[in-house]
Amino acid sequence: MIPLDIFRKNHHNISNKLDAWLMFIASDQPRDIRQLIEAYPEFTELYREVFHFRYHKKELVSMFSEALRILDANTTQYMIEVQQAQIEALQEENLRHKEENRRQQEEIKRLRELLAQKE
Repeated sequence: MIPLDIFRKNHHNISNKLDAWLMFIASDQPRDIRQLIEAYPEFTELYREVFHFRYHKKELVSMFSEALRILDANTTQYMIEVQQAQIEALQEENLRHKEENRRQQEEIKRLRELLAQKE
């Protein structure tokens, strides 16, 4: 059994908002819907919307498609931001390596000059 089935099997009254939401998600029985609406009238509009979509499936699919489009756009933007951060980190690392290389070249030059003076 999944948790919502367990909830529906063992729960017979709605004592708080969490119970109301779980009942809303878990049950499509008219008795449960009526009990929920009596306890929390604000769920009436949610049920109207749900039942509206039963008869207007194209609208539901359109909303779902729009939600997926937005999700795709957000995912793309997130991936771009992550890649940009990686590029910036690599550029900073590259600058550190260049600076270290420059210092080492200067040290080599200094040591060669010292060696040349001793010869």
